[in-house]
Amino acid sequence: MSFSVLDRLIELETAVSHTTFAPKGERPFTHHLGHLPILISAPHATAHQRHQSLKKEEGFTGALAHLLAEMSGAHALYTRFRSLDDPNWDKNSPYKTQLNAIVGRHGIRFVVDLHGMSDKHGIGVALGSMNGRSCPNHEPLILQTVRQHLTETCEETAESFPELHWNHFVHNHSRFTGGVVSHTITRFASQKLGVPALQIELCTAVRVVRKRPSTDPSPTDEPILQTVAMLQHLVCTLAENL
Repeated sequence: MSFSVLDRLIELETAVSHTTFAPKGERPFTHHLGHLPILISAPHATAHQRHQSLKKEEGFTGALAHLLAEMSGAHALYTRFRSLDDPNWDKNSPYKTQLNAIVGRHGIRFVVDLHGMSDKHGIGVALGSMNGRSCPNHEPLILQTVRQHLTETCEETAESFPELHWNHFVHNHSRFTGGVVSHTITRFASQKLGVPALQIELCTAVRVVRKRPSTDPSPTDEPILQTVAMLQHLVCTLAENL
């Protein structure tokens, strides 16, 4: 089963065109239909434009959103082609318009917004709830669930790690608050749509599946598999408590 998860992630990521614009008449994002009132978002799954600069894709976030939707029954919305704007940072974007439509049409009651960060921050996962403002009623349950899979640490301790601790997480890291200052998906969902939301930043080691020349287990597989298990548990736990 482990390899089927990794193979499926590779398959889904292969279908994402990181730097290619959508064909004429097509939108750069796609909606995977679910039955749970939860939407998993990945607005940076492809390259995007921010302040006249091209930003690289946050690899495998779209594949993870789709896979988690398949496994849990949640909805997924993610970019599949290069964006002319920044779906997450821009105050208004076609992606946010589509997210708004999905929320209204399918009665979405929670948004999980997936992003990618580098390994240089010393941790595997950063949870951003706008310092408790984006999902106050769900935050204790979220932390309780994530702590069953990962070790919580503080930002100051993480900065002193001599190497990556992929199985550690920080809650409301100053760099990854979920949208205290910027107009993120988490901020848009919680403040504009009235839907609780959580931003989840995933380091490269826990989301990017490396090429596997054989079927032998690899040390790089464990962080990804454990992260998928944690995310699936979180989505299902949220669904049971909405």
